[in-house]
Amino acid sequence: MTELEPEDIRILRALQDNGRITNAELAETVGMSASPCWRRVRRLEADGVIRGYSARLSRRSLGLGVLAYVSVEIADHNDALTRAFEDAVAGLDEVIACHQVTGGADYILTVVSQDLDSYADFANKRLRPIAGIKSISTSFVLKEAKPQSGLPV
Repeated sequence: MTELEPEDIRILRALQDNGRITNAELAETVGMSASPCWRRVRRLEADGVIRGYSARLSRRSLGLGVLAYVSVEIADHNDALTRAFEDAVAGLDEVIACHQVTGGADYILTVVSQDLDSYADFANKRLRPIAGIKSISTSFVLKEAKPQSGLPV
């Protein structure tokens, strides 16, 4: 874990709000001069705290009206089957996140699709055929009460 100073935290918060901010704007926002701010950002990148920059897209504007959490139980927990499942899921565009978890399921997948018919097609033709799946249970999101946002720094 990287030791963060108050200036680092202000930088991270500002960048999570706006990853396109210029260094001059960032420095002004966090109350620093441009050069030290730039060096801190580069150090945070080099340390892996900042992994990259991206745009947050509106799934609905892209025609992805369905958001679902899919609980997957695998039949056997050997390394080969686990790796094969994770590799297969990594190749599915509809799966935007995959987490190995504790509890009743082995994995929770976050899945997007255009509508319920396209989700059914995905589940039946692309997800279920993956070797080693014992059971699948889907929970559809009715409302995003608090959509995913930045990390609490």
